[in-house]
Amino acid sequence: MHLCHRSRRIRAARSENPDEAIAARVAALRPFLGRTGEERQVALRRLLRAERRAAGTGIGYDAVRHAALRRLLAEAEPARFAASLSRPARTHEKAATRGGGPSSSTSR
Repeated sequence: MHLCHRSRRIRAARSENPDEAIAARVAALRPFLGRTGEERQVALRRLLRAERRAAGTGIGYDAVRHAALRRLLAEAEPARFAASLSRPARTHEKAATRGGGPSSSTSR
C-alpha cells in the first residue's frame, strides 16, 4: 500500500478563545518592544514586516502573533491606525473601472 504524503494534510484547531490568546500574546510581547514610543514603533514595524513575509510563504506564520502585533501597533500609533480604518475599502467596481475587476468585459 502506497501512502502519498501530499494526500495527508495536517489540520490545526485551537480550543481557546482567540481574543484571550491575542491578549496573552500582547502581554508577552510588550516588554520586548522598547522603552520609548519611537523604539516601539520601529520594532513593531520590523516585526510586522517579518509576519507579512511569513504569511506570504506560509513558513513560520502565526496568526495570533500577527494580530497581537497589529493591536500593539494600534496602541503605539492611534492616529495613524484610525486613519487607515476610515479609508474606504477597494471594491470590485473600482477595480473594474481600472480594467482589472471581475466585471470587466474582455472577450478572449
